[in-house]
Amino acid sequence: MSRPRYIWWGYVKAMIRTYPQDREGKTAQAEKKAVSEAIKETQGLPNGEDRMKMVNLVFIQQTHTLEGAAQKIPCSRRTARRWHTEFICAVAQKYGLL
Repeated sequence: MSRPRYIWWGYVKAMIRTYPQDREGKTAQAEKKAVSEAIKETQGLPNGEDRMKMVNLVFIQQTHTLEGAAQKIPCSRRTARRWHTEFICAVAQKYGLL
């Protein structure tokens, strides 16, 4: 059974992709704070280093697809996809969308 996508899914992905950029405004600061908190939370997990490699390759550097990042880490595509989903949901929760 597939998981439903949320209306905010694309917005949160864009929020993560623009994270390292310095943007001004109240919304931009709230977005940056949500991503920072999700990163800190992810780093604290037992496999946080590998999860952050995936986030860095797919979202921050934007040099790999999810499958390419899974090969580089290495982990299974399914695991990388789960980490991807969990990170997006963590950012959404920190931002108040979940």
